[in-house]
Amino acid sequence: MYCSACGQPMDAFQIVCPRCGRQVAPVAAPAPIPYFYTRVHRHVHTVAILWLAYAAWITLHWVLAVGFLAGFSHHWGHHMDHGFDGFYSFPFAHFPWFVPLISVILAARAILCIVTGLALLRRAPWARTLAIVIAFLTLIRPLTGTILAIYTLWVLLPGASGQEYQRIIAPQPM
Repeated sequence: MYCSACGQPMDAFQIVCPRCGRQVAPVAAPAPIPYFYTRVHRHVHTVAILWLAYAAWITLHWVLAVGFLAGFSHHWGHHMDHGFDGFYSFPFAHFPWFVPLISVILAARAILCIVTGLALLRRAPWARTLAIVIAFLTLIRPLTGTILAIYTLWVLLPGASGQEYQRIIAPQPM
């Protein structure tokens, strides 16, 4: 630091220049980072958006799989009567409940992902707990589910994350 009047080198703690006696303006301290801008605050919005995108990903897979299974179970409109009805039929043709059951499971997963994403975006008090539970359930899903679950758990699972999340949740209407 130098005196603005005479150019004399000065220490940072000196208020008056030792050569010319001019008072030096105090150096402004850097503004502190707000206490609420923590790791959870930086990542919770991204986690929420990723849960909504994952719901769309599940829905896309559901639509493609149901279309494929429905077409496969009806031989894509072709009748193959070769005397081997069991050989050419859909493996689950005798289980008409299979496709609806898988559809209900995937729809429920997509709805849970949407609820998780929207709750995190709105900073609902229960959203952190729901996201952790859904992340553990999604952990075994290959690649995309596993990556999203690990990221969610990294952001929201540590004990300090609970306190950080409590600071950023939206005030509840009375």
